[in-house]
Amino acid sequence: MSWASRRQFKYIFIILLFVGVIVFIIIYPILFKQATCFDSKQNGTEEGIDCGGSCSIMCQSDISEPVVKWSRAFHVVDNSYNLVAFVENSNRESGVKVASYEFRIYDKNNTLLGRREGTTFIPPNQQFAVFESRFDAGENEIKSVSFEFLSPLVWVKKTTILQTLPISIKNISMDNNENTPTLSATINNNSIYDLPEFDVIAILYDAEGNAINASKTHKPKLLSDNSLPVVFTWPEALSAVPVMQDIMVLINPFSISF
Repeated sequence: MSWASRRQFKYIFIILLFVGVIVFIIIYPILFKQATCFDSKQNGTEEGIDCGGSCSIMCQSDISEPVVKWSRAFHVVDNSYNLVAFVENSNRESGVKVASYEFRIYDKNNTLLGRREGTTFIPPNQQFAVFESRFDAGENEIKSVSFEFLSPLVWVKKTTILQTLPISIKNISMDNNENTPTLSATINNNSIYDLPEFDVIAILYDAEGNAINASKTHKPKLLSDNSLPVVFTWPEALSAVPVMQDIMVLINPFSISF
């Protein structure tokens, strides 16, 4: 082989090598695609398709469905009722960012009076309440209320840090005035964190532990090392004498950065 031929062969080899490298760079990600939690395949450390392992989404096989302890309609005034469901999520470190739900309201003849739909979050390892205000029953008498979450529920990993914070409810006082019963309390945030907007739900119970009414208020925020008052007022006399109160501070755990 002459010197010129060897030189020409060298140039062709370099060109082919360069083209080969370019082709390899292009097709390598296609042939050896990195496992992700959104590729509709079970790969990497996943315990199911796009769930478990290093993925934030939980596999359904590892989830216990939330339990609805009770759901009821509480009379407010005239034909208006507040709808409340008391729910327990026993999953220690998983919750739902957005859960769709439906209340169904029935009269004494078990005839469906109406539905009320909405969305809420499901906090991890916690009992909580879902509250819908001012359902108009018309001239009908409400006998029962059912509540259920609508599929699908997407469960994601979430720690229970909110439950470990020093947030307390003090100075609880019930004034069972016949015309305008009033419940007041003070919420204290003794943590180092500012709390974002949250709901406060109060449920009243009679001597036998039956829920007799409920109310909700919304607060824009609660700064660290601060407190704020909450007041719940009912426009009419209660159906029974309240002897116990449950005041729940419901903070969306997916809205915090700590």
